[in-house]
Amino acid sequence: MRYGKTSLAANALERLKRRNVFTAYLDFYDVTTLEQFAAHYARAIARACETKTEAVIHFIRDLIPSLRPNVTINPEGEVSITVEAAPKKSEFSLVLKDVLEIPQKVAEKKKRRFAVVFDEFQEVRTVGGETLEKMMRAVFQRQKDVGYLFAGSKRHLMSDMVLNKNKPFYKMGKVVFLGKIPLKDLRDFIAIKFEVSGKNIKAEALDDILRLSCAIPYHTFHLCHEIWNDCAGGQIIGAGAVAPALENIIVSLSPIYLSSWDALTLAQRHLLQAIAISGGMDLFSKDFINTHCLGSASSVQKSVKLLINKEVLEKENGNCQFADIWFGEWVKKRAV
Repeated sequence: MRYGKTSLAANALERLKRRNVFTAYLDFYDVTTLEQFAAHYARAIARACETKTEAVIHFIRDLIPSLRPNVTINPEGEVSITVEAAPKKSEFSLVLKDVLEIPQKVAEKKKRRFAVVFDEFQEVRTVGGETLEKMMRAVFQRQKDVGYLFAGSKRHLMSDMVLNKNKPFYKMGKVVFLGKIPLKDLRDFIAIKFEVSGKNIKAEALDDILRLSCAIPYHTFHLCHEIWNDCAGGQIIGAGAVAPALENIIVSLSPIYLSSWDALTLAQRHLLQAIAISGGMDLFSKDFINTHCLGSASSVQKSVKLLINKEVLEKENGNCQFADIWFGEWVKKRAV
Protein backbone atom coordinates (compact mmCIF):
# COMPACT_ATOMS: atom_id res chain seq x y z
CA MET A 1 0.00 0.00 0.00
CA ARG A 2 1.08 3.55 -0.65
CA TYR A 3 1.01 4.96 2.86
CA GLY A 4 3.95 7.34 2.45
CA LYS A 5 6.85 4.95 3.11
CA THR A 6 9.21 6.76 0.71
CA SER A 7 8.55 10.15 2.29
CA LEU A 8 9.01 8.62 5.73
CA ALA A 9 12.32 7.04 4.68
CA ALA A 10 13.53 10.30 3.13
CA ASN A 11 12.71 12.17 6.33
CA ALA A 12 14.60 9.59 8.40
CA LEU A 13 17.65 9.84 6.13
CA GLU A 14 17.63 13.62 6.39
CA ARG A 15 17.64 13.42 10.19
CA LEU A 16 20.47 10.90 10.14
CA LYS A 17 22.51 13.22 7.92
CA ARG A 18 22.23 15.91 10.57
CA ARG A 19 23.69 13.39 13.03
CA ASN A 20 26.76 12.96 10.81
CA VAL A 21 25.65 9.60 9.39
CA PHE A 22 26.36 8.73 5.75
CA THR A 23 23.08 8.02 3.95
CA ALA A 24 22.28 6.41 0.62
CA TYR A 25 19.03 5.63 -1.18
CA LEU A 26 18.32 3.24 -4.05
CA ASP A 27 14.96 2.56 -5.69
CA PHE A 28 14.82 -0.94 -7.15
CA TYR A 29 12.30 0.28 -9.72
CA ASP A 30 15.23 2.12 -11.34
CA VAL A 31 17.20 -1.06 -12.06
CA THR A 32 16.43 -4.04 -14.28
CA THR A 33 19.68 -6.03 -14.29
CA LEU A 34 22.38 -7.04 -11.82
CA GLU A 35 24.87 -4.89 -13.70
CA GLN A 36 22.58 -1.88 -13.37
CA PHE A 37 22.09 -2.56 -9.69
CA ALA A 38 25.84 -2.70 -9.06
CA ALA A 39 26.39 0.53 -11.00
CA HIS A 40 23.51 2.46 -9.40
CA TYR A 41 24.39 1.28 -5.91
CA ALA A 42 28.05 2.19 -6.28
CA ARG A 43 27.06 5.65 -7.50
CA ALA A 44 24.61 6.14 -4.61
CA ILE A 45 27.27 5.18 -2.06
CA ALA A 46 29.88 7.42 -3.71
CA ARG A 47 27.55 10.40 -3.74
CA ALA A 48 26.76 9.83 -0.08
CA CYS A 49 30.45 10.19 0.78
CA GLU A 50 31.65 12.81 -1.70
CA THR A 51 30.12 16.02 -3.01
CA LYS A 52 32.45 17.01 -5.83
CA THR A 53 32.18 15.23 -9.17
CA GLU A 54 35.89 14.53 -9.38
CA ALA A 55 35.93 13.08 -5.86
CA VAL A 56 32.98 10.79 -6.69
CA ILE A 57 34.83 9.44 -9.73
CA HIS A 58 38.01 8.78 -7.74
CA PHE A 59 35.97 7.13 -4.99
CA ILE A 60 34.44 4.63 -7.43
CA ARG A 61 37.71 3.96 -9.25
CA ASP A 62 39.63 3.38 -6.04
CA LEU A 63 37.15 1.04 -4.39
CA ILE A 64 35.84 -0.88 -7.40
CA PRO A 65 38.28 -0.64 -10.33
CA SER A 66 36.07 -2.78 -12.56
CA LEU A 67 33.32 -0.14 -12.48
CA ARG A 68 33.82 2.63 -15.01
CA PRO A 69 32.49 6.06 -13.99
CA ASN A 70 31.66 8.55 -16.76
CA VAL A 71 30.81 12.23 -16.56
CA THR A 72 28.19 13.76 -18.86
CA ILE A 73 27.07 17.38 -19.19
CA ASN A 74 23.62 18.12 -20.60
CA PRO A 75 22.78 21.23 -22.71
CA GLU A 76 21.74 23.10 -19.53
CA GLY A 77 25.21 22.57 -18.09
CA GLU A 78 24.13 20.09 -15.42
CA VAL A 79 26.73 17.46 -14.56
CA SER A 80 25.72 13.82 -14.04
CA ILE A 81 27.72 10.71 -13.31
CA THR A 82 26.95 7.35 -14.84
CA VAL A 83 28.62 4.10 -13.95
CA GLU A 84 29.16 1.05 -16.13
CA ALA A 85 29.62 -2.43 -14.72
CA ALA A 86 31.96 -4.10 -17.16
CA PRO A 87 33.62 -7.18 -15.67
CA LYS A 88 33.48 -10.61 -17.27
CA LYS A 89 30.38 -12.60 -16.40
CA SER A 90 32.45 -15.19 -14.58
CA GLU A 91 33.87 -12.45 -12.35
CA PHE A 92 30.73 -10.40 -11.83
CA SER A 93 29.55 -12.11 -8.64
CA LEU A 94 32.84 -11.11 -6.99
CA VAL A 95 32.41 -7.53 -8.17
CA LEU A 96 28.84 -7.43 -6.88
CA LYS A 97 29.95 -8.73 -3.50
CA ASP A 98 32.64 -6.02 -3.38
CA VAL A 99 30.01 -3.36 -4.14
CA LEU A 100 27.77 -4.60 -1.33
CA GLU A 101 30.68 -4.37 1.10
CA ILE A 102 31.52 -0.72 0.28
CA PRO A 103 29.38 0.94 3.01
CA GLN A 104 31.06 -1.03 5.80
CA LYS A 105 34.52 -0.27 4.40
CA VAL A 106 33.67 3.42 4.23
CA ALA A 107 32.22 3.42 7.74
CA GLU A 108 35.37 1.85 9.14
CA LYS A 109 37.69 4.16 7.23
CA LYS A 110 35.80 7.39 7.99
CA LYS A 111 34.74 6.29 11.48
CA ARG A 112 31.15 7.25 10.69
CA ARG A 113 28.07 5.07 10.57
CA PHE A 114 26.19 4.43 7.33
CA ALA A 115 22.45 4.11 6.65
CA VAL A 116 21.08 2.66 3.40
CA VAL A 117 17.49 2.55 2.15
CA PHE A 118 16.43 0.08 -0.52
CA ASP A 119 13.01 1.18 -1.77
CA GLU A 120 10.59 -1.16 -3.57
CA PHE A 121 12.81 -3.95 -2.31
CA GLN A 122 10.46 -6.70 -3.49
CA GLU A 123 11.79 -6.03 -7.00
CA VAL A 124 15.11 -7.60 -5.98
CA ARG A 125 13.51 -10.88 -6.98
CA THR A 126 13.02 -9.63 -10.52
CA VAL A 127 16.51 -8.15 -10.74
CA GLY A 128 18.58 -10.96 -9.23
CA GLY A 129 16.28 -13.58 -7.79
CA GLU A 130 17.05 -15.53 -4.65
CA THR A 131 20.75 -15.61 -5.55
CA LEU A 132 21.00 -11.86 -4.98
CA GLU A 133 18.88 -12.09 -1.83
CA LYS A 134 21.25 -14.71 -0.39
CA MET A 135 24.32 -12.67 -1.28
CA MET A 136 22.89 -9.52 0.30
CA ARG A 137 21.92 -11.39 3.46
CA ALA A 138 25.37 -12.97 3.75
CA VAL A 139 27.15 -9.63 3.35
CA PHE A 140 24.81 -7.42 5.38
CA GLN A 141 24.60 -9.63 8.46
CA ARG A 142 28.36 -9.23 9.01
CA GLN A 143 28.31 -5.44 8.85
CA LYS A 144 28.42 -3.72 12.24
CA ASP A 145 28.43 -0.06 11.24
CA VAL A 146 25.73 -0.03 8.55
CA GLY A 147 21.98 0.04 9.05
CA TYR A 148 19.57 -1.00 6.31
CA LEU A 149 15.92 -0.25 5.64
CA PHE A 150 14.16 -2.50 3.12
CA ALA A 151 10.89 -0.88 2.06
CA GLY A 152 8.28 -2.21 -0.35
CA SER A 153 4.76 -1.41 -1.52
CA LYS A 154 3.71 -4.94 -2.49
CA ARG A 155 2.77 -6.33 0.87
CA HIS A 156 2.25 -9.97 -0.12
CA LEU A 157 5.71 -10.16 -1.70
CA MET A 158 7.44 -8.36 1.16
CA SER A 159 5.64 -10.58 3.67
CA ASP A 160 6.87 -13.69 1.89
CA MET A 161 10.43 -12.34 1.84
CA VAL A 162 10.65 -11.58 5.55
CA LEU A 163 8.13 -13.93 7.20
CA ASN A 164 8.77 -17.12 5.23
CA LYS A 165 11.38 -19.13 7.13
CA ASN A 166 12.62 -20.63 3.85
CA LYS A 167 13.62 -17.23 2.41
CA PRO A 168 17.02 -15.50 2.86
CA PHE A 169 15.66 -12.39 4.61
CA TYR A 170 13.69 -14.32 7.23
CA LYS A 171 14.35 -12.71 10.64
CA MET A 172 16.86 -10.31 9.09
CA GLY A 173 15.51 -7.50 11.25
CA LYS A 174 12.44 -5.85 12.69
CA VAL A 175 9.34 -6.00 10.45
CA VAL A 176 7.00 -3.00 10.43
CA PHE A 177 3.77 -2.73 8.45
CA LEU A 178 2.81 0.90 7.98
CA GLY A 179 -0.76 1.72 8.82
CA LYS A 180 -2.79 4.63 7.56
CA ILE A 181 -2.03 8.13 8.77
CA PRO A 182 -4.62 9.11 11.43
CA LEU A 183 -7.56 10.75 9.67
CA LYS A 184 -7.40 13.94 11.73
CA ASP A 185 -3.70 14.42 10.96
CA LEU A 186 -4.20 13.82 7.24
CA ARG A 187 -7.26 16.05 7.18
CA ASP A 188 -5.45 18.90 8.95
CA PHE A 189 -2.45 18.54 6.63
CA ILE A 190 -4.64 18.83 3.53
CA ALA A 191 -6.50 21.85 4.89
CA ILE A 192 -3.23 23.62 5.72
CA LYS A 193 -1.76 22.95 2.27
CA PHE A 194 -4.85 24.37 0.54
CA GLU A 195 -4.79 27.37 2.89
CA VAL A 196 -1.12 28.05 2.17
CA SER A 197 -1.94 28.11 -1.56
CA GLY A 198 -4.65 30.71 -0.96
CA LYS A 199 -7.69 28.42 -0.96
CA ASN A 200 -10.31 27.60 1.66
CA ILE A 201 -11.48 23.99 1.41
CA LYS A 202 -14.79 23.18 3.09
CA ALA A 203 -15.27 20.35 5.60
CA GLU A 204 -17.63 18.46 3.25
CA ALA A 205 -14.98 18.45 0.53
CA LEU A 206 -12.37 17.13 2.94
CA ASP A 207 -14.74 14.36 4.00
CA ASP A 208 -15.32 13.33 0.38
CA ILE A 209 -11.61 13.39 -0.45
CA LEU A 210 -10.70 11.10 2.45
CA ARG A 211 -13.63 8.76 1.78
CA LEU A 212 -13.02 8.36 -1.95
CA SER A 213 -9.23 8.02 -1.61
CA CYS A 214 -9.58 5.65 1.38
CA ALA A 215 -7.15 7.98 3.20
CA ILE A 216 -4.22 6.46 1.31
CA PRO A 217 -1.77 9.37 0.92
CA TYR A 218 -0.75 8.56 -2.66
CA HIS A 219 -4.36 8.64 -3.83
CA THR A 220 -5.41 11.40 -1.45
CA PHE A 221 -2.78 13.79 -2.73
CA HIS A 222 -3.47 12.79 -6.34
CA LEU A 223 -7.11 13.78 -5.89
CA CYS A 224 -6.18 16.98 -4.06
CA HIS A 225 -3.82 17.96 -6.87
CA GLU A 226 -6.58 17.45 -9.45
CA ILE A 227 -9.05 19.47 -7.36
CA TRP A 228 -6.55 22.28 -6.97
CA ASN A 229 -5.94 22.38 -10.74
CA ASP A 230 -9.67 22.44 -11.49
CA CYS A 231 -10.22 25.26 -8.99
CA ALA A 232 -7.11 27.29 -9.80
CA GLY A 233 -9.17 30.44 -10.33
CA GLY A 234 -11.29 30.20 -7.19
CA GLN A 235 -10.62 30.65 -3.49
CA ILE A 236 -13.37 28.51 -1.97
CA ILE A 237 -13.53 24.76 -2.64
CA GLY A 238 -16.75 22.98 -1.78
CA ALA A 239 -17.90 19.37 -2.00
CA GLY A 240 -19.04 19.93 -5.58
CA ALA A 241 -15.42 20.14 -6.72
CA VAL A 242 -14.51 16.58 -5.70
CA ALA A 243 -16.59 14.43 -8.08
CA PRO A 244 -15.47 16.24 -11.29
CA ALA A 245 -11.83 15.96 -10.20
CA LEU A 246 -12.21 12.23 -9.59
CA GLU A 247 -13.88 11.84 -12.99
CA ASN A 248 -10.92 13.59 -14.63
CA ILE A 249 -8.52 11.14 -12.97
CA ILE A 250 -10.52 8.10 -14.04
CA VAL A 251 -10.87 9.35 -17.62
CA SER A 252 -7.14 10.06 -17.90
CA LEU A 253 -6.30 6.57 -16.63
CA SER A 254 -9.01 4.78 -18.59
CA PRO A 255 -6.74 3.53 -21.45
CA ILE A 256 -4.47 1.85 -18.88
CA TYR A 257 -7.39 0.35 -16.98
CA LEU A 258 -9.05 -0.88 -20.17
CA SER A 259 -5.87 -2.75 -21.07
CA SER A 260 -5.77 -4.35 -17.62
CA TRP A 261 -9.46 -5.22 -17.85
CA ASP A 262 -9.04 -6.94 -21.22
CA ALA A 263 -6.37 -9.20 -19.69
CA LEU A 264 -8.79 -10.59 -17.08
CA THR A 265 -11.13 -13.55 -17.37
CA LEU A 266 -14.90 -13.10 -17.21
CA ALA A 267 -14.97 -14.66 -13.74
CA GLN A 268 -12.31 -12.22 -12.50
CA ARG A 269 -14.15 -9.24 -14.00
CA HIS A 270 -17.41 -10.35 -12.39
CA LEU A 271 -15.73 -10.68 -8.99
CA LEU A 272 -14.09 -7.26 -9.27
CA GLN A 273 -17.43 -5.66 -10.09
CA ALA A 274 -18.95 -7.31 -7.02
CA ILE A 275 -16.11 -6.03 -4.82
CA ALA A 276 -16.36 -2.53 -6.33
CA ILE A 277 -20.08 -2.39 -5.57
CA SER A 278 -20.25 -4.15 -2.21
CA GLY A 279 -16.75 -3.98 -0.77
CA GLY A 280 -14.30 -6.80 -0.09
CA MET A 281 -15.65 -8.26 3.15
CA ASP A 282 -16.91 -11.84 3.42
CA LEU A 283 -16.09 -12.70 -0.18
CA PHE A 284 -16.51 -16.41 0.42
CA SER A 285 -19.82 -16.20 2.27
CA LYS A 286 -22.98 -17.67 0.73
CA ASP A 287 -24.71 -14.28 0.89
CA PHE A 288 -21.98 -12.50 -1.08
CA ILE A 289 -21.63 -15.28 -3.64
CA ASN A 290 -25.39 -15.70 -4.17
CA THR A 291 -26.09 -11.97 -4.27
CA HIS A 292 -23.59 -11.47 -7.06
CA CYS A 293 -24.09 -14.85 -8.80
CA LEU A 294 -20.41 -15.75 -8.48
CA GLY A 295 -20.80 -19.53 -8.64
CA SER A 296 -18.96 -21.51 -5.98
CA ALA A 297 -16.72 -20.51 -3.09
CA SER A 298 -13.84 -22.44 -4.66
CA SER A 299 -14.07 -20.47 -7.91
CA VAL A 300 -14.10 -17.19 -5.95
CA GLN A 301 -11.06 -18.32 -3.96
CA LYS A 302 -9.24 -19.14 -7.19
CA SER A 303 -10.05 -15.75 -8.71
CA VAL A 304 -9.01 -13.90 -5.55
CA LYS A 305 -5.68 -15.71 -5.45
CA LEU A 306 -4.97 -14.94 -9.11
CA LEU A 307 -5.99 -11.29 -8.75
CA ILE A 308 -3.71 -10.88 -5.73
CA ASN A 309 -0.84 -12.44 -7.69
CA LYS A 310 -1.57 -10.01 -10.51
CA GLU A 311 -1.50 -7.18 -7.94
CA VAL A 312 -5.02 -6.12 -8.83
CA LEU A 313 -6.26 -6.92 -5.33
CA GLU A 314 -4.52 -6.97 -1.98
CA LYS A 315 -5.52 -8.20 1.43
CA GLU A 316 -5.51 -6.11 4.57
CA ASN A 317 -6.93 -7.28 7.89
CA GLY A 318 -8.84 -10.04 6.12
CA ASN A 319 -10.45 -7.60 3.72
CA CYS A 320 -9.80 -7.70 -0.04
CA GLN A 321 -9.47 -4.33 -1.71
CA PHE A 322 -8.24 -2.85 -4.95
CA ALA A 323 -4.51 -2.21 -5.01
CA ASP A 324 -5.31 0.86 -7.10
CA ILE A 325 -8.26 2.73 -5.59
CA TRP A 326 -8.98 4.55 -8.85
CA PHE A 327 -9.18 1.27 -10.73
CA GLY A 328 -11.87 0.26 -8.24
CA GLU A 329 -13.77 3.45 -9.05
CA TRP A 330 -13.37 2.77 -12.77
CA VAL A 331 -14.73 -0.79 -12.32
CA LYS A 332 -17.65 0.50 -10.24
CA LYS A 333 -18.71 2.87 -13.02
CA ARG A 334 -18.73 -0.01 -15.50
CA ALA A 335 -20.76 -2.19 -13.14
CA VAL A 336 -23.57 0.30 -12.47
